[in-house]
Amino acid sequence: MSEMKDFLTAIVAVYEPVGERINLNDRRFVVSPEVAAQIHDRGRMVYAGKLLGRTKREFMPGTSLLRELSKIEGPNKVWVDDRVGWLFVCGRDIFEESIIRAEGILEEGTCFLVMLGDRCLGYGRLDTQEGKKLLKNIFDLGDFLRREKRIIE
Repeated sequence: MSEMKDFLTAIVAVYEPVGERINLNDRRFVVSPEVAAQIHDRGRMVYAGKLLGRTKREFMPGTSLLRELSKIEGPNKVWVDDRVGWLFVCGRDIFEESIIRAEGILEEGTCFLVMLGDRCLGYGRLDTQEGKKLLKNIFDLGDFLRREKRIIE
């Protein structure tokens, strides 16, 4: 779970999921105490409770965790319009001038949740390229669709 703490620290969020955390392979879940009491053999389990995210090289948040983080105050957030939000979900980066509003200091290396209204589309890290600031896409909701497309092809 230290990878999840690193992710939360990167976006400056204080979040403690309600329930018991369990690890199943590379996925992190939170389950109610009642469900946790019924788990005796994790060997064959593939899913339990609410998915917080998965860890490969680094922690990749799940949609439910992003939804929860979008509701709380404190995390670094940037808001974009529909057009920029669509491009972000397609895997594109966001230029600083396309950011409508920001909570947090826009400095290099800082991570931000990308918001469209009250919905979180993903997150990115602020970087500088050719003298311009841009939010590099690290994870977005469209990632699931892009992975599905690769499987089908």
